[in-house]
Amino acid sequence: MTLMEATALDTLPTGAPPVLLLVEDNPEQRSLLREFLSDILPCDLHEAADGYAALAHARARHPNLVLLDLQVPPHGGIQVLHTLRTEAALGDVPVIVMSGSRLPADLAEVAAAGVFCFIEKPYSLDDLESAIFAALGPQRLI
Repeated sequence: MTLMEATALDTLPTGAPPVLLLVEDNPEQRSLLREFLSDILPCDLHEAADGYAALAHARARHPNLVLLDLQVPPHGGIQVLHTLRTEAALGDVPVIVMSGSRLPADLAEVAAAGVFCFIEKPYSLDDLESAIFAALGPQRLI
């Protein structure tokens, strides 16, 4: 049973779907996540392969959730995260960081930036699904 089934969110209220921004430089990983997201949640998904595109999409679309890889060019996901946090319109957007990095400095920076959660790669799709629905919350799915 998925979290969506467990929380009776499998019939979402009508209205605008949540806007998600997927920031991942690996095309295969983006494709996998795109398919996964389309299976679990009706959403308006936008994708970015680098930090510049991520910030442009975020500014233009004001996402309800950002899924962020830390290893995106040119300056890394931590820089994207810091920029999101300093912009008034984007500062409170929940961010789920997905990364293979377990460097203490990276983890400390991510925690200090106020991410919703950190998911270590390789991750379980069930864990990612749970984190997405927890970050969106019922009020954000309207």
